[in-house]
Amino acid sequence: MRSQTVRAHGSAGFSLIELILVLGLATTVSAIAIGVLGSMSAVIQGDADMRLIEQQLRLARETAINQRRSIEIRFTPPNMIQTVRRDLPAGTSAVSTAALEHHAIFMTFTAQGDTPDNFGNATPTSFSAAGAVMFTSDGMFTDANGNPVNGSIFIGQPNKPMTARALTIFGPTASIRTFRWNGSAWRR
Repeated sequence: MRSQTVRAHGSAGFSLIELILVLGLATTVSAIAIGVLGSMSAVIQGDADMRLIEQQLRLARETAINQRRSIEIRFTPPNMIQTVRRDLPAGTSAVSTAALEHHAIFMTFTAQGDTPDNFGNATPTSFSAAGAVMFTSDGMFTDANGNPVNGSIFIGQPNKPMTARALTIFGPTASIRTFRWNGSAWRR
């Protein structure tokens, strides 16, 4: 004899209404997550490009001190950074070349003011009208004549203001500060 299992009414599974509610809830949560991830992606990409510039600047300063030679920093639009050692008696040698990623370029966004350091934002790479800027063997950030110079570097992805980042360099000590645009002001 076969045994029969008797099921109570309603214990066979989920109803159509329950499935629709669960799918609706899952869709809503997914849509919110995609929106948050999209904006977080821009923030993460902006931070990565800012760290790339900061790393290149620190490498140039350390190389200048260690090799007892001036290391020039060249910012080539739209997104290239090159460090060049000034050799004696004349000439140069490339130390490193890096490019910003994530479609980031040297740029300023309309209606974004200068950083709290107020070193200037007339151009995306603003160094008080100095033609060439470099780290010296004593660790300072100077112009071609050896005068300490302060400066700012602004980057971002076109049409994405939340990717805006800025770095400032204080000439006498070559200290580097980083800033992030929060939608209304620069924040450290």
